[in-house]
Amino acid sequence: MTTIWLRNTGYARNTSPKKERKEAFAAAKAMVIEMQRQLSGPDNNKYYENVAKHFRRAKYFTIILLIAFLLTSITFNRSEITIENLQYLMKFISFTNTETSITATKINYSSSDNTRLSLFIGDLCYLSPNGYALYDSRGNTIMTDSVKYTYPILKTSAKFALCLDLGGNSYSIFNTFARLHSETLDYPITGGDIADSGAFVIATSTREYRTAVQLYDSDFNLISRILRESYLADVKYKSDGSEVAIMTFTSRDGSFVSTLDLVKPGSDSVRKSAKISGLAYSLYYTGSGVTVITDSGLLFYNADLDLVRAVSFPSSLVMADCSDKYLTCVYASGILGNSYRVVVYDMTGRATCEIELDGKLAAVSHDESGDYIFILANNRVTRLNLVNRRIGEMLVESGGFDILPLDSNSFLLAMNNYALTCETSSWAERYIDRDAVENGNNSVESGNAVDSNNAGSAEQ
Repeated sequence: MTTIWLRNTGYARNTSPKKERKEAFAAAKAMVIEMQRQLSGPDNNKYYENVAKHFRRAKYFTIILLIAFLLTSITFNRSEITIENLQYLMKFISFTNTETSITATKINYSSSDNTRLSLFIGDLCYLSPNGYALYDSRGNTIMTDSVKYTYPILKTSAKFALCLDLGGNSYSIFNTFARLHSETLDYPITGGDIADSGAFVIATSTREYRTAVQLYDSDFNLISRILRESYLADVKYKSDGSEVAIMTFTSRDGSFVSTLDLVKPGSDSVRKSAKISGLAYSLYYTGSGVTVITDSGLLFYNADLDLVRAVSFPSSLVMADCSDKYLTCVYASGILGNSYRVVVYDMTGRATCEIELDGKLAAVSHDESGDYIFILANNRVTRLNLVNRRIGEMLVESGGFDILPLDSNSFLLAMNNYALTCETSSWAERYIDRDAVENGNNSVESGNAVDSNNAGSAEQ
């Protein structure tokens, strides 16, 4: 037996070793509980208990209020709960970032002969006869849709993606979450475009007119329709949504005559118009006006369709790309089919640089600033740096059919069933003007670039 003095109880007792340990543990536990009680204080415990009760009551009240709201809405507004209204709600939902920054090294998609790719609010947008898909910057699939278009056309803006079936009758509008709107027209679609505001235009025809250009607002409402008896050549929405350019053509006395009209959305009246001799088949909105490609040359207009300059083709035009600052034209050169002459024009129609290029041409594109031009031919990407007037090259995987610049030093290389992210800070650049001099081609410096005020005549 052992005598133990318990401080908390203030008395001594005789006990066995087993009971000693048990009673010592119980005494220590009681002492810890008493210390916690003294530290917290009865007032503090009571305060937090009251707060917890208030939160529980608020939670139950919110749940009851939500249920009551849903029941009331379903009971009295049943007719307003439609698919169209739910789609209208979803158009404001976006789960992606606003930066054009693809970080995945490889993005896989279904292979197709008519694959269309575009960057859409920092993601990769895909459209083919197999369907529609959207991939995030890490290569994960955000959404898919089973739209089936035989000849798909993909147009993206800062808000929506427009998918249409050229020659078919259907089109669809997507955001980064869902399909928001679809429509099937009575007659085949001949063109379309979309502005950054979400407003878009669809060109079709009617029984009486060969061209019917339908303008929609960002809520998918038809706001105006422009009818023409001539055939549609091209239609473009200005990026800010303030204007639409409509270009049509017809034949007169055995020759083609084209018409370019500028129309304000919501109005059927034409703000400005220009007549063009010959077949005009492509147009671009630029930072200073409108640029038109015809069967014989280039036409540079200001914002009021005053002709700034007409430029004749030096040879057959193979491919073209246009930004707000520059128009890049690739012409066939020499006897062989894989030799090209690349000429870059500013918006006054003046040739700012000119290079020779070899290889099977696949694509031409530009970065967001418009100062860097990327040309894909065979397994080589050529970059024109118009800021410092340099040219650089980079070897890539062969088999690419398109190139999507991410910034001045990186781009997506589109292959048959996947896209590769290519990035480099070393392009082994050389000066463009020095390269032209070494090839005996001084047209840029001497002003002998393709330039003729008599080419592609236009009538106001």
